[in-house]
Amino acid sequence: MFNALGRQRRFPRPIDGVRLKRRIAWLTLVACALLVEAPGSVAQVGAEFHRTLMVAPAQPVMLEVQVSGGDLQILYGRDGQVSITAVAKASGDARLDDNFFPKVLSIDQRENHLTVIHAPNPAYAESGINVLYRIEVPYRTEVISRLNSGHQKVSGIMGPVKAAVGSGDIRADYITKGLQAEVGQGNLDIQVVGERVEAKTGKGNISCARIPQGVSAETGDGDITLMVVGPSTAQVKNGRGRVDIGGARGSLTGSTAEGDLHVKAIPHDDWQLSSASGDVRLELPPEAHLELEASTTAGEFQIDRDDMAKPRPDLHFFEQKVNGGGKRVDVHTGSGKIVIR
Repeated sequence: MFNALGRQRRFPRPIDGVRLKRRIAWLTLVACALLVEAPGSVAQVGAEFHRTLMVAPAQPVMLEVQVSGGDLQILYGRDGQVSITAVAKASGDARLDDNFFPKVLSIDQRENHLTVIHAPNPAYAESGINVLYRIEVPYRTEVISRLNSGHQKVSGIMGPVKAAVGSGDIRADYITKGLQAEVGQGNLDIQVVGERVEAKTGKGNISCARIPQGVSAETGDGDITLMVVGPSTAQVKNGRGRVDIGGARGSLTGSTAEGDLHVKAIPHDDWQLSSASGDVRLELPPEAHLELEASTTAGEFQIDRDDMAKPRPDLHFFEQKVNGGGKRVDVHTGSGKIVIR
C-alpha cells in the first residue's frame, strides 16, 4: 500500500506474546520506581461516618462527648433527632481505611441520653489524621463535652453547657442557659448567653459579649474583654495581659498583674479595680454619681473631668464624692497611673 507521496507505507511489526509480557513488566517496574521516589505524590486518604439517632421530642436531650483530638461542632439541627457526621483526612505517612471510625468511635444511646466517645486506636497514627465531628442536636439539649486538643464550637441550643479543651479554642454563642468553658491553653470567644458564664484559660484570651447575668473570667496570661455584661469579675493572674470592659451593668471586680485595665461604663453597682503595675483608666459619662477611692503606691493621678477635684501631685491616695455620691468605686495601682475621664 502506498501513501499520498507514492511511498510505500510501513506498518509496525506485530508484538508477539513474549515481547508484550516483557513490555508490561518493564512498565510496571518503572511505575513502582516512581512511587518509591515520590511518596508525597500519593493522594491523601479520607474516611467518613454518618448516623442519625431518633430521640423523644417531648424530652430534653443529654449529650456527652469526649474526643481525643480534632475539631468538634455541636450545633442546633432538628427536634426529634441527633445527627452525627464525622470526616477524617490523613496527611504525611498516616493512612486511613474503612475501619477507622468503627475502631475509634463508640456511640451509646439510652433513650434521650447519648454518649459519643472517640478514643485513639494503635492501628492508626492519629498525629497525622485530622478529624472533624459535627453533631446536630435539638434545641433542648444539655451538653458536657471534652476535647483533648483542637477547636470546639457550641451554638444555638438551650443548655446548660459544660465545655473543656486541653489545648485549643472554644467558641460558644446563643445559649439560653448557663455556660462553663475551660481551656488549658487557648482562647475563649463567648457571645449571647442567657445565664451566668464561667470562663477560664490557663494561657490565652477571653472575649465575652452580651452576657446579662454576668461573667467570671480568669486567665493565667492573656487579655480579657467584656462587653455589655451583668455582675462580673475579670482576673489576669500573670503577665502583661489587659482587661477591657465596656457596658458593665452590675458589680465589677477587675484585676491585672502587669497589664492595663480600662473600664467604660456607668457604675450601676460597686466596682473594685486594680493593677499591680499597669495603668487603670476609667471613662465615665457626664454627671456620673459615685464615691471614689483611689490609691497608687508609686504612680500618679490624672483627672480630666470638670466635676471632680484634682488631687495634689504629691498625693498617693484620695477620695471624694462625685455629683453627690453614689455607688462605690475603688481603684488601686502599684506603679501605674490612674486616669479618670
